[in-house]
This record gives sequence, C-alpha cells and structure tokens, in this order.
Amino acid sequence: MKRIFFSALAFMFVAMAATADLPFRQHRFDQFKALPLQEDAIVFFGNSITNMHEWWEALGSEQKVLNRGNSGANTFELLDNIGSVIALQPAKVFIGIGTNDLGTKSIDQPDSVAARISEMVSLIRAGSPKTEIFVQSILPSTVGLRTLEKISATNARVKELVEPQGATFINLYDDMPGILTKDISYDGLHITSKGYATWLDKIAPFVGLKSIYTPDMVENNGGISNNSFGMRNTYFSSYPVKSSDVLIIGDEMIHGGEWHELLANPNVKNRGTGWGYGGMGLKNWINAVEAILAANGNKQAPQKILLYAGVAPLYAKDADMDAIIADYKALIEKIRSYAPASETRLEIMSLIPRGDSALNDSLTVPFNRMLQALALESENTGFIDIYTPLTTDSSVTANPDFIENEYLTGRGYGSVARTIAPYIPGSKARCAKCIDDTYKKIADATPAK
Repeated sequence: MKRIFFSALAFMFVAMAATADLPFRQHRFDQFKALPLQEDAIVFFGNSITNMHEWWEALGSEQKVLNRGNSGANTFELLDNIGSVIALQPAKVFIGIGTNDLGTKSIDQPDSVAARISEMVSLIRAGSPKTEIFVQSILPSTVGLRTLEKISATNARVKELVEPQGATFINLYDDMPGILTKDISYDGLHITSKGYATWLDKIAPFVGLKSIYTPDMVENNGGISNNSFGMRNTYFSSYPVKSSDVLIIGDEMIHGGEWHELLANPNVKNRGTGWGYGGMGLKNWINAVEAILAANGNKQAPQKILLYAGVAPLYAKDADMDAIIADYKALIEKIRSYAPASETRLEIMSLIPRGDSALNDSLTVPFNRMLQALALESENTGFIDIYTPLTTDSSVTANPDFIENEYLTGRGYGSVARTIAPYIPGSKARCAKCIDDTYKKIADATPAK
C-alpha cells in the first residue's frame, strides 16, 4: 500500500520542531521491539497522553493490556512504527493521536491529520484483519498552536473517514472540558487520574474490562501541581499495592520500560516518571513516596522495591555528590517509613552508563560505588549493578547496541531485564536472540513507504 505523500518541506519543519526530544521518542519506539508478541492483546497506541498512563493497572492489572504510547509522537511517527502493533495481531487497538500534529506548524491541517489517522486504520486492517479498531477523538486543548476549532474539525473528519472502514470512533472531546479549566489537568494538555477515570468509564464497554478508579479516590500528586510528574503521581496514588507486588521506582529510564512485559510478571509495577533524559530530582522523589506507597488506603508494603534515581542531580552543573547522597539516604528513609525493612526488600540499582566515557569515569562509576556502599549499610537492602552489562570491555564505554544518544535501546532494556530478573521472584526476561527475532518480525510487519 502506498503511503500518503509528505513533502520534503513538511519533513523539514517536523524535524526542526522535534529535534530536542527525538532521541527519547526513538528509544521508546525501539523498546517496543524488545517486548513479547502476546496473543489477544488490547493495545493503546498513541502519544504522551497514552504513554503516561498505566492502562493495564487501571484495568485491573490485566496483562494483555499493552501501552504503545510515546510522548511527543505525531501521526507520521505512529505510521512509521505501526509494525509494532501489526506484528502483535491484537484483538483490539485503541488509537489516540493527532494533538501533536495540531500543535506543530506545517502539519496542523485537520484534513491531512485525519487522512493520516485513516491511513493507520487501513494499514492495521490490511495487516491484522481480525483486529477491532477504535479511534479515540483528540482531546480539547488550547496549548501552543492548538485551537478548539481545529481539534473539532479534525475529530469530525476522522469520524467521517474511519467509520466506513469499519472502525469505531469514540468521542472523548465532550467528556473532557476539565482539561481547559484545569480541573483534570495541570498543563491544559495532559490529564490527572480523574481524567483517566472518565476516559475509562467511556471506553469500558469497548475494552471489556472494568476500571479500578472509584469516585472516592483522592488524587495525591506528591506535592507537584504544575507538571506531568505530578499528574503521573495521581495515578500512582490511585493504584492498589499488594504484598506480592514489586515496584520499580525511578527516573525516565524506568518510565520508558514496560517492565511487566519485559519480565513477564504481573506483580511488577512501573513507578517511573519523566520524559527526556533524567527525571525527577531526589527531593521530588521524597515527596512522591507517600503517593506511591500510602495514598488512598489501598496499599500494602510490597515484597520488593527496586530503586533507580539520582540522574537529574548527578549530571547537573556543579553537582554536589555529598548532597546528592544525603538526599538519597533521605529517600530511603522515606520509603522505609511506609515499607519497613521487616516487610520489604529494597534493591538499589546502579545508574546506566552515559555515552561520554569521561563522564562515566568521573561521575557515573564513583556514584554507583557510593550507592553500593549505601546499600551495604542499609538493612534488608541490596545493590544491583545494571551498569556493567551495558558497557564494553573498558567498563566506562557504553555499548552502542544498548545505549544510543544517552537512552536505552530495546536491546538495552532487554539487557537490564535479564540483569534484574533473578532478583524478582516469578520473572523471566527474554533472551537476546528472542529480542532479535522480534525486531525482525516487527520489521517484516511494517508496511513499505
């Protein structure tokens, strides 16, 4: 099938607009290739508004619910990476895309955005004929170049195009006025747990699963009320935690991974946050602990916590290593106030290598040694070296198969999963050859341009 023509000029404008966070999006798309091709999957495919939510947990920790969202993604990028969906041959796919197109000069025309969404439906229909396809409307927003007029026009055109193709169009626009008033949003674009509760209520009949959100849940943003980190904390505050769970808490690298899939373990829960290299500062993590481990009275002390933190302060200008370690100790103390050593095993993970070998030699390696020492002096606490398996023989040079532009590749996520799997009961990470095979299957399933 021929792909819709996209002019060289438009490509240039998109590239200019997306340069800053393109490596982030590339590593997230690549991570999808490290994940198993599950049968009968229910896939959420979209941009940051899809990416930032833990759909599978919000739908009762149902392992077949898969998140294939990517922060910053536009329709062109989803088309380029649609093989990750087609290769799954999913039972259902829920598409949520278009707001970033409408927020980007030169690709913000409703008719062309709708045509590209329609093309996604055609490609999935051709490559996975049995998949039920649901196209969700673009949510209201006036952030940046977005206008309600263009969003409404795009939604109307999408509906006109996809319904004759046999897809179901779901209008979420009318259900989300709270984005504009910031009752369910901090930035006028993304949404808090209350927004997702409304979303899941709307799509539950199509998904066939029930939302865990209840009207009496209280949003706890971990003291952050102005950005996506705080909004993500509101989800964590809502999700139950069982004594059999393993929480992986940490920076962007953690957020970027679908760990329950990487480890084939429904007890593993992602508590990472951040887009772009790094993540939250340690003081914000200290504040977020209550939301993760105590809010809403539906949480037990988990059997294990894996902690990956410190990236942002370590690589900041004029970093103070002693102050960072002091904050790290305070973070451990805060975790222990809700997950005592008598109930929860804590594993401190080393930071992954940077692309700059000199930086690893001067900062990353010394910091990881300090973390190891900190683990040794803490009760029921261990240290997991995920750094070394990601390097070459020099021990300060990142392996380019695993680290690219400072981010883990899909194969890098596979390496980390194999390193941590022995520390998490019931986990089974995929072999390197298994991941290579999936790369090939996804490439084969990707339509030619």
